[in-house]
Amino acid sequence: MNEQAIVSSVVSAMLGKGFQVKTEIANFHRSADICLIDDEGEIWIIECKVSSISRAIEQSRTHKLAADKVFIATVHRKTTETIRDEIEKAGLGLLYVKPDGSVSEPIVMPKRNKPWRFARATLLSRMQGAE
Repeated sequence: MNEQAIVSSVVSAMLGKGFQVKTEIANFHRSADICLIDDEGEIWIIECKVSSISRAIEQSRTHKLAADKVFIATVHRKTTETIRDEIEKAGLGLLYVKPDGSVSEPIVMPKRNKPWRFARATLLSRMQGAE
């Protein structure tokens, strides 16, 4: 499973839950793989990775400046306790995409961020302007 397959699976799952979903939205000097608005109006960013979860954690720290919740989505596998602890310590969530393309309930629940108001408004504007 490649990164695009992870993105497609997560997008499909979130659309199925009724969320507004956009992909590849600029956020600071990065691009957020998936941005969505949940049924409570919160903005989530989901960073998708096949490998290099440590890199995903680092990228996601920037996303926390603009989003209410930030997740990492990766292929279903055994994640080491050290990596799971690092994800939890960073306040991020973790989702698995299973071999059949379904998406797990959160393996690690993210903390709700207190995003910078200007950055959140900018991200929301970019999401609304995206096709």
